Amino acid sequence: MTGMQRIEGMAAMARGLALAFTAGLVLAACAGPAPHGASAAPDAHGAVPEADREQRMRLLQQAEALYLSGRLKEAQAAFEQLTRTYPRNAEIWFRYGNTLMKQGEYDPAAVAFQNAVALDPGHGRAALNLALVRLGQAQTAIGEARARLPADSPERRQADALQRQLQSLLGTPGGEAPPH
Repeated sequence: MTGMQRIEGMAAMARGLALAFTAGLVLAACAGPAPHGASAAPDAHGAVPEADREQRMRLLQQAEALYLSGRLKEAQAAFEQLTRTYPRNAEIWFRYGNTLMKQGEYDPAAVAFQNAVALDPGHGRAALNLALVRLGQAQTAIGEARARLPADSPERRQADALQRQLQSLLGTPGGEAPPH
């Protein structure tokens, strides 16, 4: 299994979890307070306005539907808007990161996963995806270094050894870096 296949497998798992999460948010919106990390503004009594909860749910469901239907650029824009509207919601940052990662946009995906973990240090899925993105970034950087190093240099041999180790971890054949 290649590194990209693993990432795509994780994305498929994330889609399944997304459906469960969305269902949970729908129930939470009907039955109680906003999910942990949500930044909806409370009213004077400390309660999150129902209209804000409903709006958040609609926006999240729209973004999820775009992601699940493969309309990744549109999903990316929707999740990006959600991160601006609810900047303290770790789950929204996680989903934004997944959307970016699926498109091979590793640098901004890493930032999104870092935000998710910073907001919720117990968010293991975001921490794992951050690690996978960083391994993909490392593999790309090693490939770029190898292309610039003389074939017979000690540095090239070191880069070759590192590339083999990363291939072993990510399962990518032939030294190919994950696509961007």
